[in-house]
Amino acid sequence: MLERELLSVGTMSAQVANHIGVRIVSGEFVPGTSLPIESELCQTYGVSRTTIREAVKSLAGKRLIEVSPKIGTRVMPFAEWNLLDRDVLAWRLQAQFDHKIVEDIFEMRICFEPRASFLAARDGTAEDLAQIEHQFHELVAAYDQKLPIKATSESALGFHMAIINASHNGLFVTIGSAVKSALRVSSEMLQRNAAQPAEDIALHDAVRTAIVARRPDEAARAMTHLLAASRERMLPLTVDAAE
Repeated sequence: MLERELLSVGTMSAQVANHIGVRIVSGEFVPGTSLPIESELCQTYGVSRTTIREAVKSLAGKRLIEVSPKIGTRVMPFAEWNLLDRDVLAWRLQAQFDHKIVEDIFEMRICFEPRASFLAARDGTAEDLAQIEHQFHELVAAYDQKLPIKATSESALGFHMAIINASHNGLFVTIGSAVKSALRVSSEMLQRNAAQPAEDIALHDAVRTAIVARRPDEAARAMTHLLAASRERMLPLTVDAAE
């Protein structure tokens, strides 16, 4: 019985944290201001104080808020947020999918994915290269079979993650895992608006071919080209934050 109660509290607190998190990253709760007091949050969400406290604890762990006996629960400045936290990234994508966040995502990807491709070509094991080949053929099959957008985007995501893992750079792997939600959303939007699947396959194939042939510099250039093309396709799909 106790386990069920704990599960219920945990599930509800995650839902409350999700809702408040979106409200914070969307700007409804401005940095420097305080969240509503505990009793108000209980009433708003129809949950217990324990649930609210668990949600607040989770958000504090992501550096979105700071809890102090003197000032209450205050929204932290943007610079303090843990932007690589999977939930925070997902909330930002949900709340403000605009030019700025797309630019941020691709600037970050350009910083490490071409280098990951270089390292995969240079240091990847036979098993790593086989996995990259497998993920590429999964992507081709998804296009050929006209699978649903989600399935195709997961294949594309698998291809990129296989390359990142093959780099054997622990920090790259950690970053790749952290931004997986951003990569997934980006991939789904790209697949939804893939006017030329053959061109997309060719871009991925250039990366695959260079890595498998163990040509590091060529692999890095091919990944840079792929990301640049993806960015140019993504930007028209976003809302200009200045509008």
